Amino acid sequence: MKKNSAFRLLVISILLIGAGWLTLQPAAANNILRYSSSAQVREVLGPEGLNAFKEDSGVELDLWVGSSSSAVYRLMNGFADIASTVERLQFSAQDYGYVEVPFCKAPLIVITNAQTPVRNISSDQLRDIFNGTITNWKQLGGPDQAIVVVIPEKNTGAFKNFGQLALKRFDVRYDFMAYRSSDVVTLVHRIPWSVSFISQGAHTVDEAIRIIQVDGKKPGDPDYPYHQIFSFVTKGQPAGAAKKLVDFAFSDKLRTILKSYGIQPLDR
Repeated sequence: MKKNSAFRLLVISILLIGAGWLTLQPAAANNILRYSSSAQVREVLGPEGLNAFKEDSGVELDLWVGSSSSAVYRLMNGFADIASTVERLQFSAQDYGYVEVPFCKAPLIVITNAQTPVRNISSDQLRDIFNGTITNWKQLGGPDQAIVVVIPEKNTGAFKNFGQLALKRFDVRYDFMAYRSSDVVTLVHRIPWSVSFISQGAHTVDEAIRIIQVDGKKPGDPDYPYHQIFSFVTKGQPAGAAKKLVDFAFSDKLRTILKSYGIQPLDR
């Protein structure tokens, strides 16, 4: 009888597992964080930062990468436990209990292909490049070569923030559009005489691209005019694995990594 009972219990367990009522690994789900990230935040954290988080916390990341607005949208529709964004959270979202935790301030830089000799432009010239008034590098003291304008997709935080800060909402003329904001680095790397903009980070440490100063100011200067604030967003105060990621963002380990890329960590 005992053998028959044990056999019946085994059969029932197998049927329940197959139907999805039981799981043999309930603890694993608690150790997975569904994280929807802005492409720029993903590049700033880099493999170094995310791997350090996983090693320190023991939490595995189910990572999705896209635009800031899409990352927050996924959080609000239950597809993520935490999101990161370079766009400030709207007040209406805060009214529904969403919490924004800013953790760093990154320069929004102007980049060009390495063969371009121009190293400094004025803020007015920058605006004229992207609105189509200036179309040749000779207008900026460079060679007689057409300027190839590369922009991130218009729904990205990089495009929206750069439009507000540098372009003053002028219409933008461009030759190539990248799906993800971070992909502009690859395009500028490959396309001669190209120019674009992106947050400074690990992905911009590339010998094939150069950073252009604006009004004689470098991204590391205290009065450099273009910056983005990077934040985490959660529904309610961060808890569980999401809190571990937020706490890691303020750790000495990540702050050291961010500083090495020219990014300013923020205090909690």
